[in-house]
Amino acid sequence: MLFWNLLAREKIAVVGFLGEPFLRSSNFGAKVRFSFLSSSENWVHNNELFQRHPRLRVLEQKCRKTFRHLGQLLSYVIVSGLHRNPFVMSRLLYLSLVDLEEGDEIEKSKFGVRIFDRIENPNVFSWNTLIRFFADFHHATAVDYYMQMLREGKFPDGYTFPFLLQACEHYPHSAFVEQVHCHSVKMFTFDSLFVQNSLLHAYLLCNSVKEARSLFDEMPEKDAVSWTTVISWLVSQSYYNEAIHFYRQMVGDSFQTPPNAATIVSTMSACSGLGSIVLTRCLHVLLEKVGWLESDISVVNSLIDAYAKCGDLACARNVFNDTTPKRDLYSWTAIISAYAMHGHGIEALSLFLQMQQNCGVIPDEVTYYAVLSGCAHCGLVEEGLSIFHSMIADHTIKLDHKHFCCIVDLLGRAGMLDQAFNIIEKIPMEPNLAVLGSLLSNCRLHNNIKMTQDVLAKIELLNHTSGGSTVLLSNVYAAENQWGKVIRIRKEMRQRMWEKPAGRSWIQVKGAIFEFVARNESSAPPALELNNVLNSLEKISRLI
Repeated sequence: MLFWNLLAREKIAVVGFLGEPFLRSSNFGAKVRFSFLSSSENWVHNNELFQRHPRLRVLEQKCRKTFRHLGQLLSYVIVSGLHRNPFVMSRLLYLSLVDLEEGDEIEKSKFGVRIFDRIENPNVFSWNTLIRFFADFHHATAVDYYMQMLREGKFPDGYTFPFLLQACEHYPHSAFVEQVHCHSVKMFTFDSLFVQNSLLHAYLLCNSVKEARSLFDEMPEKDAVSWTTVISWLVSQSYYNEAIHFYRQMVGDSFQTPPNAATIVSTMSACSGLGSIVLTRCLHVLLEKVGWLESDISVVNSLIDAYAKCGDLACARNVFNDTTPKRDLYSWTAIISAYAMHGHGIEALSLFLQMQQNCGVIPDEVTYYAVLSGCAHCGLVEEGLSIFHSMIADHTIKLDHKHFCCIVDLLGRAGMLDQAFNIIEKIPMEPNLAVLGSLLSNCRLHNNIKMTQDVLAKIELLNHTSGGSTVLLSNVYAAENQWGKVIRIRKEMRQRMWEKPAGRSWIQVKGAIFEFVARNESSAPPALELNNVLNSLEKISRLI
């Protein structure tokens, strides 16, 4: 059954995919270039309150703010009697909960609540600040403050509900979103496009597809955020065909909505997810014509990644070479990942060293993971260990399971199983199934039965099994005729299948993309024809 019920599994034609009428629009290039007009400094300069009290200007200045600044400002506000001014106190509250760049959430919340409790008549901005902070920190507290706000007769505005819906990032619950939706309608804030986009995003986070589709269709106006919210969610669920279909609708004749950088990046991810080099090149042509490649480096980085995932390493390198003046860390990480995934570990390592020595770019966790992956695929043991030890020495890099999985795989492929096992013993966190599964695979590869049993013993101590390594674990137990454990693992895998989309693959034939879905029982003619071909090939393979 197709998600979203939008496509009749039609062929996606390359011609027209990018929306030529929209491309021909004379002002398109101007629309895609962002211009941010900041009037904050002028407002502060002309405001009488800030003229009488210059120390308050730090509230609006874009600089690093610490508890020292907050303490000094709070003391000044109390001494000068400004604590009776709701505006000044609301800005202090915002500083303590949102702008402050040090301290943990608990420390900030204690300080912020104390400030809020001393505001005689909190305005809506102050209530919104509390709700915004606690929605990311403690969902129930955010709801409590919202209800208290209503009890005290304060009317929510167009920012209250989007802040409240931020809680869905951590606690996705459709009933909660529906209640917020009802409140927004009753409070006459539903007409705000900001509120509608927030509700749409929240419904999709909760996988409330029917409600999200109904809301999207009822929206009288849709901006780039509306479309991008749907497109990015479809991409996250591997519905790449549908994502491209939505992009075509967005820039087609009837909508004429200019995309933003997030739209382009999400659409590029759909192209790379399909593995369609043709669609990627078409989008590349569009980006060159309208000037995106010169104006936004994030779009360039996504193009490098898309070409790499579509198998065209040469085009990925050409795009990277054209970004010389404005390369950032993500540009280097994209090209290093490109070479690593194609098995060119030496080139990935060379770029990694060039990035640091010639360009002075400091790698992050993702960059290290990319180069370690390249070393593991090519058996560069000494180089990989050197990079791994440099990560440990650099305390700014946060090691996670992915890095340990790479180094264990690197040592395991080289037959250095004891060293790999020792690293697992020294991991500062509990090794997950991906790390242990990597070692288990290499133990089987090198026929080390003793260590295989030790790794299996560690796996059995885990509280849960997850990830692709469960298949490997099941096969190991099957080889040892432990069928009870095989049945248990397979049963757990089936119970978890609803948590992620079904596996998909695509092929492109004569400009048309065809999709294959795991566990697809469709009776449509194309599906029946393909199943017949597969059954015939299976019979032939048995005869050979």
